Amino acid sequence: MKTSNATQVSELPNPSRRHVIKLMANGTGALVLGFNLPALAAKIFDELPLQATTQKVSLGSWISITSDNEVTIMVSQAEIGQGISTTLPAILVDELGADWNNIKLETAAFAPAFRNPKLNWMFTGNSESTQSFYDLMRKTGATAREMLLTAAAQRWHVPVSECSAENSQVLHTVSGKKLSFGALVADAAKLPVPTEPQLKQMQQLKLLGHALPRVDIPSKVDGSAVFGIDMSVPGMLHAAVRICPYLSGKLKRLDEAALKSQPGVKMLVPLPNGIAVVATSYWQAKAAMLAHPPEFEADTSKNLNSVQLRQQYANALHNGPFATALKEGEAMDVLAQTKKRLYAEYENPFAAHATMEPMNCLADVQTDKCEIWAPTQGQEFAHLALKSIFQLKDEQVIVHRTTAIGGGFGRRLLPDFVIQAALISKAVGKSVKLLWDREEDFAHDYYRPASMLAMEAAIDPKGYPSALMIRLVSPTILLPVFPPIASMLKEKHIDPSAIEGLTEIPYGIAAKHLDFHLLETSIPTSVMRTTGYGPNLFALECFIDELAHAARQDPLAYRRHLLRDHPRALAVLDKVAAMSQWSKKTTKKNRAKGLAFASAFGSLIAQVLELEVKGNDIHILNTWLAVDCGKVLDPGIAAAGIEGGVVFGLAYANTAITFSQGRTDQHNFNDYELPYLAQTPHIEVEFINSGAALGGVGEVSPITVPPALSNAVFAATGKRIRRLPIKHHGFNLA
Repeated sequence: MKTSNATQVSELPNPSRRHVIKLMANGTGALVLGFNLPALAAKIFDELPLQATTQKVSLGSWISITSDNEVTIMVSQAEIGQGISTTLPAILVDELGADWNNIKLETAAFAPAFRNPKLNWMFTGNSESTQSFYDLMRKTGATAREMLLTAAAQRWHVPVSECSAENSQVLHTVSGKKLSFGALVADAAKLPVPTEPQLKQMQQLKLLGHALPRVDIPSKVDGSAVFGIDMSVPGMLHAAVRICPYLSGKLKRLDEAALKSQPGVKMLVPLPNGIAVVATSYWQAKAAMLAHPPEFEADTSKNLNSVQLRQQYANALHNGPFATALKEGEAMDVLAQTKKRLYAEYENPFAAHATMEPMNCLADVQTDKCEIWAPTQGQEFAHLALKSIFQLKDEQVIVHRTTAIGGGFGRRLLPDFVIQAALISKAVGKSVKLLWDREEDFAHDYYRPASMLAMEAAIDPKGYPSALMIRLVSPTILLPVFPPIASMLKEKHIDPSAIEGLTEIPYGIAAKHLDFHLLETSIPTSVMRTTGYGPNLFALECFIDELAHAARQDPLAYRRHLLRDHPRALAVLDKVAAMSQWSKKTTKKNRAKGLAFASAFGSLIAQVLELEVKGNDIHILNTWLAVDCGKVLDPGIAAAGIEGGVVFGLAYANTAITFSQGRTDQHNFNDYELPYLAQTPHIEVEFINSGAALGGVGEVSPITVPPALSNAVFAATGKRIRRLPIKHHGFNLA
């Protein structure tokens, strides 16, 4: 992959701040940065060039080794801050016996070999990466190791059992002879591929379970990381776009002559319901668009607003119709026969992905070839869409994923921005880099859908729920990223992602019933970090807290009773209780702790959040999280994922996307305010290695933050938060 961001930026009269940082770091190192970066282990690259004198041999799709012993591992998963470009290669390298300090990592273009082995689809999301690829990475490493050992044993005429692999060498343990992987790989590649290679014992693994320096961090610190926004190929042009900002509307007026007369403008490309300005530089394209903005008008959506939307949700919640998504026991009968009941309604808002790097893509579309470079989570979806649009063969569509991606959260699973770039390139007949500005990014997101839930419990004489009835209203989450589900939605009217967390409630409640209403809306909605678990468990965990209060019981003790048959759940609850000194009650007025628990993405998490309320201001002081993800592969990366998720969860509680006159009210970070560093609490995270199946850690902590915060506010003030964001109840994060 050709990149030239450094040379191009240095030629500009005003080089970027990031480029200046890079130059200073290269020139004076620790003097400028104020610290020394840790010595890296593996190093990550885009597609690697090969020296003409070096022979490179592949052992399957994932591993290649040169004759001078350079080991390269492919990275199939998008690095979006979760550390996956470190963890998955480390699993493979550990099993292979290669020298982690000299490994090179190469970002994989789309190919069937790099599909998720469980779902047979190449993508990054839903906390699937470690759970799905762990076994494959170990088997792949073990397979290559066994082939290298066999090649060495044959050369030495010794039993394979006398050979071992370490530091990218094969050692004959009896004689002390050594051969590098590079000296053996050509012979190893000719051998039959083992189908059932012997895996190492866990105690033999040297990387797994240890905190490794992340391979993606140094380049992000020194400015050399290549994000989509940095991609460059010789002779490319740049595009700015403006698509109708209304949910339903059309282009009303466009001054083509004025736009074409602007400096650097090469061409105007009509797009569905919008226009692209193509110019020599992005700033020329954007400046032209700002100087002569296209005018749009709303049609059927012109009266749509958040008040109207909320009424639509409420009508559906109270009147249906519903599809039954879960029925365990006869909850409706139990409720009808029980005098003591508790009922509450909860609301979650629309939310924007708001990635730091807006949507962008570099495309080069020719008659018989389509090649794109994009910060994407959905390489295969992009490949499939481009192949269909341009009627090309598989091998004629090449989808490169950039090594660095400025946030994803599920938004980049969709190929809409990739398709736009490709259409523009096709029209222009040259390579074109498309970049959305922030306003376009907010206006054309696929938002996390708003939802509304009603919960009613029948309460037994001891204060515990004997039945739970839930009604849930939500638009689709899954359809945009998985179109084949359309027939199921039409037939059953149930979106599997929208009901997550409510069909597998771990609490010991004998009768449970879940009704779901699939709301039809013109607002585009799709997956976002926590998917259905986040909004649904906000409601459930707040409701459990309300049940505990109604029973005059401690929220922790109440949950322990309901989870008495789940040892792993009890363990995380007990762990977080000890971490937070839950039993030690504060004497300070308006200061309190709140608790929330979740079973999601294969992991269990319990969180305690401590806050103080001063007037309308909420000061979040501390939070403690106990996590059981089965096995912790890298404690440093796992802890960072949980900590970052706390901040993400605060955003879910504190901000929202709203609508008026058929469009979003929020256009940039000045009106879609994310948490500041000063609003971030002291965070403590501890893990429990239970030995259970691997669970994900990238999406679990944002789930528990809103209910833990809401429950803490009630404990401090007596006010319940049943509707997010918290400003609806008069509160602000301070």
